[in-house]
Amino acid sequence: AVVSTQSTGEPPRGKHANAALYFVKKFNVVLFLQKKNRDGIRTQALLQKLRWRYDLPSEFCVTIEIDGGKDGKKLYDDLVTISGSEQLPQVFVNETFYGGYHQIKAYYTNGFLADQMLKGAGKCVDCENTRSEKS
Repeated sequence: AVVSTQSTGEPPRGKHANAALYFVKKFNVVLFLQKKNRDGIRTQALLQKLRWRYDLPSEFCVTIEIDGGKDGKKLYDDLVTISGSEQLPQVFVNETFYGGYHQIKAYYTNGFLADQMLKGAGKCVDCENTRSEKS
């Protein structure tokens, strides 16, 4: 099953539906992780710090835990299809895949992640002129 920290609505079901894509399109920031995974917990903490620092609403970011059940396996397969990565955690911001913990930590440190999150919230006035490239 899929567990979320917020109400995510009902993802599409069926053989050809891509539930991961549904979440990526519905929310500005989506973190997919495995329960009790150290890098997933660290990534979640970094995203939470930015959400609090910039006063972004809780529904702006969603965390999706992928378990080992049938629905979790389907969600994981859908995720690999859209990201091209088999590693967890995975973070999408404004429908763009940015990677796992180490990439997110680097983007957090250099300010790029904050810029992307603020752009999605309509709060970043001059992001392109400050840090326009992923480092």
